[in-house]
Amino acid sequence: MTATTSPSTLATPSASHLYPVGRALLGSIFLISGALKIVGFAGTAAWMASAGLPLASVLLVMTIAIEIGGGLTLITGWNARWGALTLALFLVPVTLIFHGFWSADAANFQNQLNHFLKNVSILGGMLTVFALESSRQQAKSL
Repeated sequence: MTATTSPSTLATPSASHLYPVGRALLGSIFLISGALKIVGFAGTAAWMASAGLPLASVLLVMTIAIEIGGGLTLITGWNARWGALTLALFLVPVTLIFHGFWSADAANFQNQLNHFLKNVSILGGMLTVFALESSRQQAKSL
C-alpha cells in the first residue's frame, strides 16, 4: 500500500469536503486581485511600467485574464488542474520581478520578503492542487 494523497484517497468525509473549500479559497485571491486590477487599471499599468516592463497595458490585460480565469477554475473546480498550473507558472516571474527583497532598501525589505514568501506559499498551493487534480484524472481513467 502506498502513502499517496489524492482527492480519491482523502479518507474522511470532512477531508474530502475541505479540499474544494481550500481550492476555492486559493482561487479567491486571484479572482479578487484580477478584479481590483480592472478597477485600478491605469495605476496598475503605470506601476508595471515603472518596474521596467514593456507594453505594460498589454501585459496587464493578460494578467487580468490569467488571474480571473485561473481563480474561477479553482473556485468552480472546472479544469482546476490547468488553472492551478497556469497560475503556478504565472507566479514565478511575477514574484521575481515585483518582490525582489534582495534588492529592496532597508525600509521595504521586510514587506517585500513577506510578499515573496506569500507568493511562494501560494505557488506551493497551486502545485498541490495540480498534483491532486492530476491524481483525480488518473483515477477516473482507470
